[in-house]
Amino acid sequence: MWVDFRVFWYGRSLCSADNCRTHLQSWRVGASSVIKKRHKHISAQVCNGRLSCRVSRDVLAADVVIFAGREVALVREFDLMSGLLGMVASKIWQVVTRFSRGLRSFLSKSKALIRPIYQKFPFLVWIRVRIHLFFKRLRENIMLVINSRNNTKAIQSILNRRFSRLQNSSIAQAQPVIDVSVVTFNSGKWVDGFFESLKAQSYPLSKLNMFFVDNGSSDSTLEALQRWQALLGQEVAGFDILEGGNVGFGAGHEKAIHKGRSEYFLVSNVDIVFAKDSITTVVAAALADAKDEVASWELRQAPYEHPKYYDPVTLETNWSSHACVLVRRSAYIEVGGYEREIFMYGEDVELSYRFRSYGYQLKYCPSAVVYHYTYEHEHHVKPIQYTGSTLANAYIRLRYGNLSDRVGGFILQCLLLLRPEPYAGARRDVFRNFGVIFKKARYFMRGKGPSENCYFPFRGFDYEMIRDGAFWEVGEPLADYPLVTVVTRTYKNRGEFLRQSMMSVCNQTYPNIELIVVEDGGSTMSSVVADFEFPQGMNVSYYSLDKVGRSVTGNYGLEKAAGKYCMFLDDDDLLFADHVEVLVGALAKDSNAVAAYSLALEVGTVASGVEGQYFEVSHAVPPILKQEYDYDVLLDHNFIAIQSLLFQKDLYLQRGGFQTDMSSLEDWNLWLRYGYGNKFAYVPKTTSLFRTPGDPSVRVERHMQLHEAYYIAKNHAVKMCKSYT
Repeated sequence: MWVDFRVFWYGRSLCSADNCRTHLQSWRVGASSVIKKRHKHISAQVCNGRLSCRVSRDVLAADVVIFAGREVALVREFDLMSGLLGMVASKIWQVVTRFSRGLRSFLSKSKALIRPIYQKFPFLVWIRVRIHLFFKRLRENIMLVINSRNNTKAIQSILNRRFSRLQNSSIAQAQPVIDVSVVTFNSGKWVDGFFESLKAQSYPLSKLNMFFVDNGSSDSTLEALQRWQALLGQEVAGFDILEGGNVGFGAGHEKAIHKGRSEYFLVSNVDIVFAKDSITTVVAAALADAKDEVASWELRQAPYEHPKYYDPVTLETNWSSHACVLVRRSAYIEVGGYEREIFMYGEDVELSYRFRSYGYQLKYCPSAVVYHYTYEHEHHVKPIQYTGSTLANAYIRLRYGNLSDRVGGFILQCLLLLRPEPYAGARRDVFRNFGVIFKKARYFMRGKGPSENCYFPFRGFDYEMIRDGAFWEVGEPLADYPLVTVVTRTYKNRGEFLRQSMMSVCNQTYPNIELIVVEDGGSTMSSVVADFEFPQGMNVSYYSLDKVGRSVTGNYGLEKAAGKYCMFLDDDDLLFADHVEVLVGALAKDSNAVAAYSLALEVGTVASGVEGQYFEVSHAVPPILKQEYDYDVLLDHNFIAIQSLLFQKDLYLQRGGFQTDMSSLEDWNLWLRYGYGNKFAYVPKTTSLFRTPGDPSVRVERHMQLHEAYYIAKNHAVKMCKSYT
């Protein structure tokens, strides 16, 4: 078996070499596999059943890996740390980067030696944290050359709606007629699969009004559509085939949308396979959002979920992929529809931003799943992909960005000239793009809606923040869905945090969850739980205790748990919608594992001054968490966030719960005891978030406390493990 590296474009994004390395390392292959290096900038080898590789910084973009003859594209964010060669080549940047990496490497290798010194001289902890924060800010400031200053504000504007206390737990029963718009171009190989899944799904065919726009296909697409028109024409509400030249993605859908009349229409790629309840679920979600504030509902793609960030409480997002999305017609008409000047690539981002500029919200519907198979292909990047994606980014920056965003877009176009050509003539096409951009600049500097306090993220050639794990497979049905118990610890004056954490549990795609809320020091949160509208069938319990501490509170929840698997979710932490699904799936695939853990987003948070409300000032997955399970490493430091681990309840019955006299690092102590002699499954996908102080001074204090608790937690765990057989 060999690995062939080729260029691929995910949606509207370019990709980075750094992330290429990360994703390649996440693929399991046979221990005896032979790797043929087909790219001079990449080296790879198989070690202990895992593929590892090194990617030089001048690799252009994403790569495709062939496993057992099947091409699989690797998707990453284009963070430009590898692509912006001019910046990387600068002497200042090299010096800063080398010093920062050298310092981190030294600290990492010398932890065992340094920790006793930290204990004796605590001020060194303060110095280390301050140095880390300095280099973090330096990197962020450098990246502002091509990243928007409004990125954090864009997330915060969505986050603010978490406090509205709106819940849509009711399930709408109505099934209105909806229009379905599909654009085809030489898509013959996908047509049968699309229609077979359409017939098998649960939404009534008589409520689907089908419109197919063929953009001048030269293969068997039209014949296949006409064959299905004859087969299904009497079963669906309508079946129209519109023929014409290749007008592009957006303009093609525009034709179909204006032919329809339904209140909602589904924009879909033809290479989509519907799950049984996908259309039923997304229509129910749209009807449950009774107000006209929401313009679209994006369906979750499988087997590889689109990795962009969405709000785990409200399920709102800054932009929607239009591979499969349900749209409110009135909103579409008001904003003017797809941008006709964007031929292909980027039209979904542009329309998403325009919806938001008119005051609309965009929702993600993770329970509505479609299978999208365009990751399997046999071609290198096409010129239209290269020019289309980069050109659209410049257009969108002109329309929705501020002055620095527009300048950043120009810099990005210039930096494309410094990169290796993905195909012959790429630089020539970039030069042509400059002319097109200048010609249409005035046009694209108009057209934004009137809404104020609306922010539009730009991250290099990408837009929204990307979550790790783009190629961790999701959406696979399980043979069994064992009960999972989520234990939430809370205390007084935490009502807003608790509401949001419970909402993230309600948003889970996994169908069999029990929630146990335990309050430490009173019953002030009982009304919060009682007034919350939980989904039908979810078992929820609330318990109040005297002031007994965090550890006793957590143990009480475990004692009451009925699930085969358990996990902790503290009241200020949140779960992305597939958290439980992904971890149960990982355990189902590995019978030797007693627990599974995934990556978590660390969110720097500061209080806003309004009770229960806050600002999120930073979002990042700490590198220390990106760690395959290794007990020796775990014995040195914790790399598993408390809400990241799903474990068998039998571990609690065999080895107990939290050490009751500990209030710091109690989770690490517990993982050391549960992990001793056992295996944990690692999922390199971001499925949750946890909060840390956003204020540097408070952060330093927190680090000091953790260092003081380090040896107490470790030594106790080591002592306890000696009694395990």
